[in-house]
Amino acid sequence: MIILLDYDGTLTPIVPKPREAKIDPERKAFLERLSKRHKLGIVTGRSFDSFREVFGDIPETIYVATSHGAKVYKGEKLIEDFTKCQLPDLKELEDRLKNLKGTFLEKKDGCFALHYREYEGDERKIKEIFYDFVKKNPPKKIIEGKKILEAIYGDFDKGTAVENILKVVDRKREEGLLYIGDDTTDLYALRKAKELGGRAIFVGTDKPPEADLLLKDVDDVYEFLATLNETADHK
Repeated sequence: MIILLDYDGTLTPIVPKPREAKIDPERKAFLERLSKRHKLGIVTGRSFDSFREVFGDIPETIYVATSHGAKVYKGEKLIEDFTKCQLPDLKELEDRLKNLKGTFLEKKDGCFALHYREYEGDERKIKEIFYDFVKKNPPKKIIEGKKILEAIYGDFDKGTAVENILKVVDRKREEGLLYIGDDTTDLYALRKAKELGGRAIFVGTDKPPEADLLLKDVDDVYEFLATLNETADHK
């Protein structure tokens, strides 16, 4: 089976500061064991450096699609770069945000993210600043996530991330496909997984139309994955 997993909110709980979303060592060891029995990929909106900061060393048995699929790694080796675009100059946006405590701008491959999970003011102000900027510097796609606004300037999202990982893992016709995610950014991937004949699982309190199954929280995710570890479709 090919198992594709979101990171923040799926493999680790959502925390106020994204850099503190470090994976539990025992759960990381479990994922590594799972990756030796199935083809395992992590799909994240984070850049590679941001992901590695919270995940640590990446075993070569785990694939990682970063920046919504802009780049795909096998372990820590870059194997495909789908970026093919550049970001606009973000100085104007940075200047407007610099005095707004609790916000920070993350530059990634072909996209940028405005985080405001720790911002205690009126969120409408953050959105006004963001949309003023992207109106003048139009991206191909805008995604609103959990206290995060993302502008994507390339032809990728987590749906294309699923496709990009499948290109490099060489999915066999008989192999099952599973995607688990918790955010609006993951809806693209859930739709793509179902389109490709796989299963789509959402983590949260309400099951969106894109999902086949709902899991309550991160603990439920690991309990579900443990059931998959009982089978060995891939060696």
